[in-house]
Amino acid sequence: MIADLWSVRPCGIFRTAAFLLLASSSWTAIGTPFVPADDEAVLARLPARQALQGLAPLRVAVAERREDLPTALDLARGYIAIGRREGDPRFVGYAEAVLTPWLARTPVPEPALVLKATALQYRHRFDESLAVLDRAIALEPLDGQAWLTKAALLELRGDFAEARRACAHLTRASDQILALTCLASVNSRNGQLVASHEALLSVSAETARLPSAIRGWSESVLADMAERLGRDEEADAELRDAISALPDDPYLKAARADLLLRLGRPEEAIALTREYESHDSLLLRLAIAGQRAHSPDARRWAAAYEDRLEAAVRAHDSTHTREHALFLLDVRHDARGALAVAADNWHVQRQREPTDLRVYLRTAQLAASRPDLDEINRYLSSTGYEDRNLRADVRYPASGRP
Repeated sequence: MIADLWSVRPCGIFRTAAFLLLASSSWTAIGTPFVPADDEAVLARLPARQALQGLAPLRVAVAERREDLPTALDLARGYIAIGRREGDPRFVGYAEAVLTPWLARTPVPEPALVLKATALQYRHRFDESLAVLDRAIALEPLDGQAWLTKAALLELRGDFAEARRACAHLTRASDQILALTCLASVNSRNGQLVASHEALLSVSAETARLPSAIRGWSESVLADMAERLGRDEEADAELRDAISALPDDPYLKAARADLLLRLGRPEEAIALTREYESHDSLLLRLAIAGQRAHSPDARRWAAAYEDRLEAAVRAHDSTHTREHALFLLDVRHDARGALAVAADNWHVQRQREPTDLRVYLRTAQLAASRPDLDEINRYLSSTGYEDRNLRADVRYPASGRP
């Protein structure tokens, strides 16, 4: 997750998870209808109709004033915000449709390029997104959002040297706290975990004055560092603070659910995510937590998630790769199948965030795959990546190293 600099609007964060509409879930997948035990139980959260209705004046204005770039950008941002929060990729498509006439112009307005890159990032088309960002930066070298988005993509891929250079540009293009958070996040994954954590913690009091989007992002970065330092309670506290700042952010909830699951607290993970069945990544956490807690809803959650996963595969949607591996590993208990997907996520998709590494390592260990364990050890050695929950676990099968 990373902060959004679109004038720090309430739509707020750089990266959010995808989920499908309620209509995509299968309530009949296990053969019998679901009857809630409590009449007041929240079955699912419907799409943000109120937010969509709030965009109606912008839609009218864009239709009437085709030369009004600021209004078109506001409408595109509004669609992307709904798409991220609700996990519905159609809204990102609506944003791209709004941008299309402007992207056909010569010259292309630089803000339209940045929004197009954001849409491409959402679809995991990372190479294309980086190329569009470079076009934007060539037109406007001080666009903080472009540099921040580029830094996040490079960090996601484990290209820490280039990510660090992108973060450095934020010292001139935006708030110093943003630049420090960006650099600290990158450096913490590149051999400087303790120093980066201390540096960011030393200015954490100053983030209280910042908008909620930046505050939530900074707290999520601190939570990631604390967890990798083995300070689980501190990580949980930071995640709770981040969720307080950004209560509708699904990535933060998924991150805290993962922590609770690792700590053996599935009931708390269920309580955190139960009202968000319509969100793919949170439904997956419900399926995992439900199975571990022996919840009567576990089979329904697993079946519903599997339906959505199959729909994504049919649509050639590559945004679910890590979650696919997690589902095979923690719900279907298919270590070898999970390893194949996790390895694809690592090598082909080139997603190398902490969660990607943890999933890849767990599948490699359970499948006793020496080549994959070798790959992980090479990555840890070459980057100086630190995670006290990982290093003790990077081990080879009992037969020893090749």
